[in-house]
Amino acid sequence: MVIFSIPILVFILDQWSKYWVKTNLNPYEPFNVIGHYVRFTYCENPGMAFGIQLGGYVHLLTIISICFTFYIIYYLYTIKDNDWMMKFSIAFILGGALGNIYDRIFMFFDPENVGGVVDFIDVGLNLTMRWYIFNVADSAITVGITLYLIYSYFFEKDNLLEKN
Repeated sequence: MVIFSIPILVFILDQWSKYWVKTNLNPYEPFNVIGHYVRFTYCENPGMAFGIQLGGYVHLLTIISICFTFYIIYYLYTIKDNDWMMKFSIAFILGGALGNIYDRIFMFFDPENVGGVVDFIDVGLNLTMRWYIFNVADSAITVGITLYLIYSYFFEKDNLLEKN
C-alpha cells in the first residue's frame, strides 16, 4: 500500500535529523536557524510530551505506545474507504510514533548513551518566551492529529448526515 510510504519517510527524516543533531550540536547550546525565533537546541527527553516526567512509569508508557502503534498499523491497513485525508492523517501519526518509539527502545537497551527521545526544534518569540523543544516525529504527530480533527469536523460530519 502506497500510504505506508508516508510513515516510512517520516521515520527516516526523523531519525536522520536526530542523528545530525547528535553529531553536530552540543547539548543545550542553541544554534540559531532563523534568528532567535527558530533554533536547534539538542536535548534528550526521558519523559513524554512537553517534558512531563514519568519517573518509574516510563517503561509502561513505552509498552502502551508500542501497543498503540501496532493498532495504528492494523487500522491503517484495514481502512476500507477511500478517504485520503483520514489515511494521510493516520499515516503521519504512525510515522511520528515510530520515530519516538525507536528512541525509547534504545533508551532501555543503551541507557549509558541514550538518555531519552532526542528533541531539538526550539521555537519562540524571544529569548524567554519559548515553546517546548520538540522533534520531527512530534511535528508529524501534530500534523496528523490536526488533519484528523479537520477531517472529523468537516467531512465525517457530512458523511453522518448523508447516512441519516
